Amino acid sequence: MVEITLDEAQKEVAELRKQLDEWAEAYYSKDAPEVEDNVYDQKYNRLLELEKAFPKLVTPDSITQRVGGQIDNEFTKVEHAIPMLSMGDVFSKDELREFDQRIQKLVGHPVEYNVELKIDGLSLSLEYENGRLVRASTRGNGSVGEDVTNNARYISDIPQTLPEPLTIEVRGECYMGKEAFAKLNQERDEKGQEVFANPRNAAAGSLRQLDAKITKKRQLSTFIYTWVNPPEYITSQYQAIEEMHKLGFHTNETCRKLSTLDEIFAFIDEYTTKRDSLTYGIDGIVLKVDDLTIQQELGNTVKVPRWEIAYKFPPEEQETIVREIEWTVGRTGVVTPTAVMDPVQLAGTTVSRAVLHNPDLLKQKDVRIGDTVKLHKAGDIIPEISEVVLSKRPADSVPYEIPTTCPSCGQKLVHLRDEVALRCINPSCPAQIEEGIIHFASRTAMNIAGLGPKIVKQLIDNDLVHNVADLYHLTPDALAELDHFKEKSITNLLTAIDNSKRNSVELLLTGLGIDHVGSKAALLISQKFKNLDKIMVADVQDIASIDTIGTTIAESMTTYFAQPEVQKLIEEIKESGLNTEYLGADSSEEIADNFFKGKTVVLTGKLEHYTRSKFSEKLQSLGAKVTGSVSKKTDYVIYGKDAGSKFTKAQNLGVALLTEEEAIEQIK
Repeated sequence: MVEITLDEAQKEVAELRKQLDEWAEAYYSKDAPEVEDNVYDQKYNRLLELEKAFPKLVTPDSITQRVGGQIDNEFTKVEHAIPMLSMGDVFSKDELREFDQRIQKLVGHPVEYNVELKIDGLSLSLEYENGRLVRASTRGNGSVGEDVTNNARYISDIPQTLPEPLTIEVRGECYMGKEAFAKLNQERDEKGQEVFANPRNAAAGSLRQLDAKITKKRQLSTFIYTWVNPPEYITSQYQAIEEMHKLGFHTNETCRKLSTLDEIFAFIDEYTTKRDSLTYGIDGIVLKVDDLTIQQELGNTVKVPRWEIAYKFPPEEQETIVREIEWTVGRTGVVTPTAVMDPVQLAGTTVSRAVLHNPDLLKQKDVRIGDTVKLHKAGDIIPEISEVVLSKRPADSVPYEIPTTCPSCGQKLVHLRDEVALRCINPSCPAQIEEGIIHFASRTAMNIAGLGPKIVKQLIDNDLVHNVADLYHLTPDALAELDHFKEKSITNLLTAIDNSKRNSVELLLTGLGIDHVGSKAALLISQKFKNLDKIMVADVQDIASIDTIGTTIAESMTTYFAQPEVQKLIEEIKESGLNTEYLGADSSEEIADNFFKGKTVVLTGKLEHYTRSKFSEKLQSLGAKVTGSVSKKTDYVIYGKDAGSKFTKAQNLGVALLTEEEAIEQIK
């Protein structure tokens, strides 16, 4: 460290603490980080360095002496009998070697480590009395956390009861998988809401909800890795994880007991390579002294255990140049900026575009045409600009001007109340019509095979369709005018359009693209009201009375059908010959007894005889409940080729496995 005076150090320490406190508040309490982890870590380590050099400057309120963040007053406080501490971080293999040497010096001999993946989530404590879950809480500030028991009951892999009447506390990480994270951010983006910066903050924002129904929708998961005060027969961290797994907790099967640094470095190299292919986010590797007796002997500092350390992956970033900022209009009218950049290789793929989500974020990052920017993948999946390299900004650079008119129809853009997004509210906007037709034809809606985005664009550009009802008046002669359309492709498309007329009404309801109304909500609503006419006149109270359908969906439905242009569209749809009746069974009670009736089923792997969605529909028609994750409540896992973690978890939990062919035989 460059020599500085006590006065200079005191001034820098004050500045660092102020900045780090602000960042920590945004990260822990608001679930909205303002900087990348590596930027925070650099400032934090500089503060540690100064406090080590000038011990007089260390104060109890320094962030280096605290764990986690502040407690939200809206949650009941939970005092942790044993503090939930943080972990020390290192950023190189040399630092990891120093940690190992320090442990050996303290213990007097080499030790074995249990090496685990560092999950990108938030800490969670689960307490059981006589085998029943009685409390779940966040880490909070380490001593006091937040009671999130009601929300934790909606996380499918958390056991509500244990196979033995044990009174125990276990701890682990609550996380959101990459697929669920990408889906959630896409939904929020389409609705004009702020997106989550990474899976950790998405998980935190989802678990810390006052409305447990929101948590339920967010597809959270857990990895449990700590047994607080385990029974005497458990003598190692590795054994503790094995025993917790036997009790039904979701544990990470990748952990290994390793003896040498060469083995540990090989593990790090292996998962540095595998990181992108995992279904969940990791930001490093954790080393824990495996022997629990030695852990107790080593003890803790005020903030971290001495017997464990986290090796954090270096941030994978690339520099590139912004050439343009494009604005696209979504189905709901939200106008989204996207930075178009020189292509770079990032996390195994070529990246040339990064969504900037909304004007506020664009202004906050101050991205300009011609800027050199640092690019990374949020949650190892979504390309994101982390910062502008100001030292490389062109001398003639000017701030980017946010558009005031829609790039598609030219109408004035507006900010609706409580939204961060710009929105075009013109119902005749061509871009919104285009996106709406694409959604209408999608597999989860009307399933019109062959009607993809390129063809929809041609239909609109050639003035052949102006809304979804126009699809049903297309003729062979009209389609023959389109590029690359021959007799066979014309016949196939018209056949697919005609077949869609016979869909059950829930698919039509999904296809209309009503805000907040997805395929599951559309099915429940259709089951209750039986046809579109009754759905259109249903009031908020009637719709909201359906189990799992809240007032948000109900109000969105009634608002949508109250619009004169929507009523006109529905008349055109009816005149085009589309079915508007519900054709499915109302509930499993009306379904004849069969192998799958009343069973909970999970599909995994590549299926040969059905698409995933069609097989799900078939099973649901037989009264089965098809879910996305495996738990002890799962009755069957149906698997195809290349079945992955769900297959493995089913084996570990003893869930019955069926090949696709075996399941089809049962259906027959």
